[in-house]
Amino acid sequence: MKTLQRSIEKERISPFFETWAKLDENIRFLHVNKNSSPAALMNEGIILYKSLLEQCSSDEEKIEPLNNHERLVFVESNCSTFAAYRQLQELFNEMHKKIASKRAILNRLK
Repeated sequence: MKTLQRSIEKERISPFFETWAKLDENIRFLHVNKNSSPAALMNEGIILYKSLLEQCSSDEEKIEPLNNHERLVFVESNCSTFAAYRQLQELFNEMHKKIASKRAILNRLK
């Protein structure tokens, strides 16, 4: 448990969400203006999300949203679409909630 607890410390997790916030803003801008494809930025977001998943995994346990694999496959297959962008947004939001919940549980067990 200690490995997972260390890996989801706020200092280790915050950079993922800060980077995503910037990407999210840029991807949204591209979708709203419809002047170029967001695929390159979406791919950055997908890589960032996968890195976050890896950070939140240990030998004993891994934190991930419900139907994570299927949803991620959809995002990767349709990365230029608004639906994929929204799905990636939701995956990040759900990870944020799951990490906060797990952190609270682990802190209570101390």
